[in-house]
Amino acid sequence: MGKKGNNPNRLPVGKFFAWKSRDVSLAAMNTIILGFLAIYCTDTLGMSAALVGTLLMASKVFDGVTDLFAGFLVDNTKTRWGKARPYEFAILGVWLCTILLFSASPEWSGGIKAVWVFVMYTMIFSIFNTLLNANQTPYMIRAFSNNRQVITKVSSFGGIVSMLGGMAVSVSFPMLMARLATSAAGWRTLILIYALPLAVIGILRFVFLKEDPSIDAGTDDKVRFKEIFTMLKNNKYCWIYAGIMGLYQIAVGFGAGTYYFTYIIGDITKFGLVSVLSVVLLPVMFVFPAMMKKMSVARLFTVFTVISLVGYIIVFIGGNNFGIVLAGIILTTLLNLPLGYLGALVIMQLATYNEYMGLPRMEGSSGVVSGFTSKVGGGIGAGLCGILLGAAGYVTSTSGSVAVQPDSALLMIRCLYSVFPGICALLITILSIMLGKLGRKIPEMEAEIEKRKTAREDGRTQA
Repeated sequence: MGKKGNNPNRLPVGKFFAWKSRDVSLAAMNTIILGFLAIYCTDTLGMSAALVGTLLMASKVFDGVTDLFAGFLVDNTKTRWGKARPYEFAILGVWLCTILLFSASPEWSGGIKAVWVFVMYTMIFSIFNTLLNANQTPYMIRAFSNNRQVITKVSSFGGIVSMLGGMAVSVSFPMLMARLATSAAGWRTLILIYALPLAVIGILRFVFLKEDPSIDAGTDDKVRFKEIFTMLKNNKYCWIYAGIMGLYQIAVGFGAGTYYFTYIIGDITKFGLVSVLSVVLLPVMFVFPAMMKKMSVARLFTVFTVISLVGYIIVFIGGNNFGIVLAGIILTTLLNLPLGYLGALVIMQLATYNEYMGLPRMEGSSGVVSGFTSKVGGGIGAGLCGILLGAAGYVTSTSGSVAVQPDSALLMIRCLYSVFPGICALLITILSIMLGKLGRKIPEMEAEIEKRKTAREDGRTQA
């Protein structure tokens, strides 16, 4: 009993679930917005698919600036609550703007609807989500005392909790959507059912998890913009990882699942069943810590992305055959596991490379580029979905009813759900192989960093 309590690598259950509370809340928000915003805009607000796509892509212009400042802000924050913990309040802003985003009226003019969607979407992703992305890794490192084995467990096992949380929404949302989302008022009610409890859940991390102040003891708290630009110039692995996450979010951002199950499968309620059956993948998350003893994070990226690529091929071949499509979807879901839940471990490696180059570790700023490309990728995916559907002749509606679509639109929906995400998976595979070089260099870098620290300490002692 005593040995278990004194084990530094033990992950306390209560602390683990407190940490995952915000991740579950944010995963639910992403599921709702990335999966259902487009069809809400086209089939309830009566906006053209091309316009919606253009608005979502245009909002990403702001992300480059806000990401840069968010990383700088977190790296230079020092409060009685800690460095990263104060920014957890942004989750409340996320849900408030989500409620407002789905509160537009079909009776508004086209210009007002466009401005409303643009502003709310931008507030969610360019402001509040940006702060949450920037504080994630620095907060994790300080909440778990920079213990790499514990952080690996949190990332791996935490993926199970996040997936279950997202699954609960993706299963129940289409079912309630079929009942409630037949009007704008129905959509508002539907969003409130999820937003209010999930906002409360999302703030629990801040309430229950403190930062370990010893992590920053004896370090230079000040990070300068010059050092951030030096990192962006010289840390090529930041850009490789950014490319991976950007492509991943493009694939997710297409958000064509609702269109696919509405117009190809012909039953939106089966979209929820897909999420239920993806539970078969959860055991994979339990073996991640063991797998990481034998292969690097980048290697996991490569293996799981190749499997997902096979899944996308199966989905396209399956067409409207639900059984075949389901088999392919289960494989494509594997793309979400390492890419969605092991990013903190990559950020730690990027920070080590920064320190090796003589820079501050900058865990907050190290995720700036990948955070930027992730959100831009999500916007590009959603934007392309709308633009390509519009070009293919997709028929919109303000009644919430299912319109008859031309063959060109149906083919485009199939491509958006399989072919285009498959291309992203192929490119991710190539970049993951390139990222693997960083993981192989980490032990050598850490040894050199420790050598420098020892030399500095010896110099101070002699002085």
